[in-house]
Amino acid sequence: MEERKTIFDYLGQVMVTFGFSVFVMSVLCLLVGEEAQSVSTIYSLGKEGISVETMMQFLGVSVCITGFRYLFFTDRVIKWMSVTMRTVCMLSATIVVIVLCTVLFGWFPVGQWQAWASFLVTFALCFGGSLVVTQLKEKSENRKMEEALRKIKEKTE
Repeated sequence: MEERKTIFDYLGQVMVTFGFSVFVMSVLCLLVGEEAQSVSTIYSLGKEGISVETMMQFLGVSVCITGFRYLFFTDRVIKWMSVTMRTVCMLSATIVVIVLCTVLFGWFPVGQWQAWASFLVTFALCFGGSLVVTQLKEKSENRKMEEALRKIKEKTE
């Protein structure tokens, strides 16, 4: 049974997504900021940091991703779709938003295959990392539920 969420739960998720993306961009800024400064608006400050304009763009993407998560992973909107299909749809929608932002905000050169390859590798690593964290969290929650069920069964016997 899914617990009822409040606006604060969703704002918290937006902030977690935003914080993670800013962390990843900060690390990349330190690694490639100087070289990428002339070709990407994300690295317009070089190794000095990320501009407020870019951070606001990433905040907007974080809001979209959290919205997609609500849309695809709660049974309130879509009830008939499998988890695999929901994941594929969410990933697709997220990639579409990022492609649009890349074109609109000049995050990296649209015509350079190396930039797209770097984006896809970074995206895949971040997705893989979040998938591992999600699975570990789910296993932990399942163990807690099994333990609670075992204790209830012991009390009733």
